[in-house]
Amino acid sequence: MSENPLHWVAAVAIVNFDLELGQSIEHVEPASFSLTEQERLNICYLAFPDSNSGCSGDTCYHFRIRKEYNVAKPRDDVTSRDSHFYYGYVFFRQTKGEQFKRGYFQKSFVLLTRKPYINLYSNIVQIIAPQFFESGKVAIEVAMHNFTCWDPIVPGKSYQVPLLGQVLSFHIPSVKDKTQNQPKEFPGHVLAPKPVVLRSIMEHDVYNTLRPLLPHIGILWELVLLSEPIVVFGPSPAATSSLVQTLVSLSAPLRYANDYRPYFTIHDSEFQEFTSKTHAPSRTILGVTNPYFNKALQHWPNVIILDSDPDKTLKILNPKEHSSSSLRGKPGFYTRYKPHLHRDKNVKKLLRSERQRPAEVENIMLRRYLTELTHTLMIPLEQYISSLMPLQKQLNPFRQPPLLQQFQQDAFISCLNDSNLKINTDLKGLRGSWKDLYKKFIKSPNFELWFQGKRTEANQRLELLHIQQLCEADLYSWKTDKHEVEIVDMLLWIRDRYDALQRLGTHSDFKDHLKNHIDTLLEVVPTDLQSTLKPAFNL
Repeated sequence: MSENPLHWVAAVAIVNFDLELGQSIEHVEPASFSLTEQERLNICYLAFPDSNSGCSGDTCYHFRIRKEYNVAKPRDDVTSRDSHFYYGYVFFRQTKGEQFKRGYFQKSFVLLTRKPYINLYSNIVQIIAPQFFESGKVAIEVAMHNFTCWDPIVPGKSYQVPLLGQVLSFHIPSVKDKTQNQPKEFPGHVLAPKPVVLRSIMEHDVYNTLRPLLPHIGILWELVLLSEPIVVFGPSPAATSSLVQTLVSLSAPLRYANDYRPYFTIHDSEFQEFTSKTHAPSRTILGVTNPYFNKALQHWPNVIILDSDPDKTLKILNPKEHSSSSLRGKPGFYTRYKPHLHRDKNVKKLLRSERQRPAEVENIMLRRYLTELTHTLMIPLEQYISSLMPLQKQLNPFRQPPLLQQFQQDAFISCLNDSNLKINTDLKGLRGSWKDLYKKFIKSPNFELWFQGKRTEANQRLELLHIQQLCEADLYSWKTDKHEVEIVDMLLWIRDRYDALQRLGTHSDFKDHLKNHIDTLLEVVPTDLQSTLKPAFNL
């Protein structure tokens, strides 16, 4: 069992609004959790909706905040970019009462974690926060104790865990899962009471979130795919965080490689970085509610201004119409982007709202459409990557293993043909300039992250094949005519390959073969040299 709640939750912070002091963190659990002064300030401002949002009662949303680092400490590479951030899940309560200064009680419950499991943590917060407001800090203490009883996070594992008298059942997806929307089997024993089953720890109401923008889903997919800057103006943090998170997921299962902020305020320490007009807007998707951003982000090329009516479809408007004089601007999708792909009537019909269909069905159909669209784009790339793999006959167990060949954009583009791009699913009828789309995509951070993963995966596979060949090599015959120096070099080479196995994983059978090779070679070196070498090769 896990003894460390940081596997699931970094901390819980209670943020209070005081008329004289402003926002302040009044309690943190665990008390040992450390935040820099700037992180505390950022969390304080992100924990409350802007005053113009008009949020009353209970409001739930989430934000994403960059962790501060010591300057001397290098940051991780792009593949572990989530380690740079905390995800904050907010339950904000505002109630009216004459006993309160200014006539309102305003306080936020904030759960901080390093995990982007949006649906899971949103549900967790909605279980703990109401009990906190009812019974106080004891609810937090009990919840944190519950987290210590949860097994550590393991991709591909299903969980059934206790939380404040309830039971949550969910599945942590892995790369081997075909879809996150398929229900999973949970452990045979069922805890009482009846579990709250989450079909996905990530997905939320994608269809209703995107409904105002469904006619433009293709443009949005391309913008996200190509890492283009997008700013979302919304009437509340709940509206912006929901849409920003949905946009980030449009190109799934391709990982989004860029920064995004579901809710961002003018008080954030990175405000100047995002609003500066001295350089091009960063490759970020930003969610804002403060009218000041209407002017500060006017230079951003793609702006979505949500209507207060979530059912109202947004039209594409020229960015010149994005007036900075109005408080929030006219609702619409402001962009000059010209999509490379176009849809026919069949695709438009697929995306058209059918009121008689349940929301769950709409979500599944929309997610399937987007997933197949991404798969259609990636299949030719996957095929090309396969062609870059060295042939098995090029592997020599006595030399360094070859690496995946370099990706050549021109070679890839030239090998494209109609059969590569044929669409045999509901996407049939999607036409356009695929080659131009590929040329832009190959230059994007999303492609860089994907190719980095593919290259690592391919090189590890080549390394394992190479080690397998070494394991199968007949070193007993090889050693017969070799000099002492050559045998020592081979011993060092086998030791290097053994260390490589440690990095690649267990593979105990390969390790046993390499140990046998070492024993075989040590037998033929002089006795005095054996005594020197054996300690170094005692694996």
